[in-house]
Amino acid sequence: MNPASALRAEVHSVRFRVLATLLMFMAVGLFVSGAFTHAAQLKILNENVNEQLQLPSQNLDALAQRGRPNSGGAAYTSLEELFTTYLRGGSPGGSESVMTMVRGGNIILPIGDQRTKLNSPQVIQRLWDWRVPGQTVLRDTVIDGRQVRLAITSVSLEGRPDQGLMVVSNEIGAQRAEVIQSMWIYGLASLATLALAGVVGYLVTGRLMSPIRRLREATQSTTFDDLTKRVEVPTSTDDVAQLAMNFNHMLERLESGFENQRRFVHDASHELRTPMTIIRGYLELLRAGDPADVDQTRELLLDELDRMQELVDDLLILARSGRPDFISPDWIETDEFLVAVMNRVKVLGERRWLLDAKPGGLVHADRRRLTQAVEQLAANAVKHTSEADRISVGAAWAENDDGGAQQGARPGLAKNLEIWVADTGAGIPAEDHQRIFERFGKGRNAAGTEGSGLGLSIVKAIAEAHGGTVRLESEVGKGSRFVLVIPSGGGDSSGEEGSGEADSTAGDAVQLHVRGPSSGIEILTKAGGTP
Repeated sequence: MNPASALRAEVHSVRFRVLATLLMFMAVGLFVSGAFTHAAQLKILNENVNEQLQLPSQNLDALAQRGRPNSGGAAYTSLEELFTTYLRGGSPGGSESVMTMVRGGNIILPIGDQRTKLNSPQVIQRLWDWRVPGQTVLRDTVIDGRQVRLAITSVSLEGRPDQGLMVVSNEIGAQRAEVIQSMWIYGLASLATLALAGVVGYLVTGRLMSPIRRLREATQSTTFDDLTKRVEVPTSTDDVAQLAMNFNHMLERLESGFENQRRFVHDASHELRTPMTIIRGYLELLRAGDPADVDQTRELLLDELDRMQELVDDLLILARSGRPDFISPDWIETDEFLVAVMNRVKVLGERRWLLDAKPGGLVHADRRRLTQAVEQLAANAVKHTSEADRISVGAAWAENDDGGAQQGARPGLAKNLEIWVADTGAGIPAEDHQRIFERFGKGRNAAGTEGSGLGLSIVKAIAEAHGGTVRLESEVGKGSRFVLVIPSGGGDSSGEEGSGEADSTAGDAVQLHVRGPSSGIEILTKAGGTP
């Protein structure tokens, strides 16, 4: 990326816009506060100067009322005497200057240098023009290039025709200049503060926005073929960290979905190739003029198509197992469910079908998917048993090892529903216990049996969709026992109102009398429901 493009991208970035917005608000705040502060300073300065300029006239009036010193309070006989006595009391300091004069008489000034020269002829003429008899007038003017404020007080003595003026000046321009200079200093300090805040803010926002930058880089590098990119999650717990976590979770879900799609395409293309080859071979060898050959080929093709349809249905189930709508849980009465599923599976083959136990209570699960899982286990048991073997179906409540932390569980009810399908068939070698739950995985003793090898994968997917598991207990020559572990979901899993009665002692055999639709069946089981 060239420098111009990099600069353009940086200007349009969230980092720059956030920082620019903060600096703009900060600049407006500094300007407003500075403007109000200095406006208040100028107002205070104006009021103080007016107050100081009016103070000498008040002191002069008080001096005239006290009378001449050392005379017992006798009145002043002339304005010159009054002005001279007043100025002897001290000359003004700082930015002030003072001058007294009598019309047609002398101009009396205090001893010492003053900041403003008031006794120039031009100034004296203007002073007489601006005076108002009996009042103090405030006027701003420029004297010797300096802006000053004058307090012009008209003075006269009672019973005397003399007219005089007392003029007090204050260089308000110099004091205003100081305030304005402080405004410039404030402005420069504000600019320095904004610059420093911009640099520090740029660095800080860079660290805060680094997860967003990594998020942007991850989105740029994420493709259909590579969904393994993850964003480093900061150690903080703010919104940015949560955004990074959510993005990683989204990628995990997308990766799982794409992986399921790829697996579906791979499995379908792999497993459908054989039946399609068989169908093609039958069609190529078909003798159209031979009705017997046509009928035989038709039956074979229909069988292959049925097998393909079953395979496609199983693959679709597995492909949908990762979707949120794969299951639609509802409250199921466990005893009714077991009776219904037993009535369905016992037609799968001539076996000794037994209903081991009914736990009672409710479970929060998808009835259709749960029935599908039990039917798959029962069909698998039929394939690996003979007519003399026994296949038993049952369920019981068991303590949940995670303390009831499964999704949807009611606090204080840490129960799992364990549904088993057990048989007395050949059993499964220990080294095959994991493999048979994989897609198209078959045990070593499954040679010659029909099936795609997807049945147990479907059972596992259904159990995991419910937040549960499936486990296998098997020994070669003694049979197998598949157990579906389904969290109760917060239902009444106590089993106190179940339809089974039992007297049991740990480790001893008990007689379990099952009532209801299977009334009259007496089954000898091990304590805990194990055949």
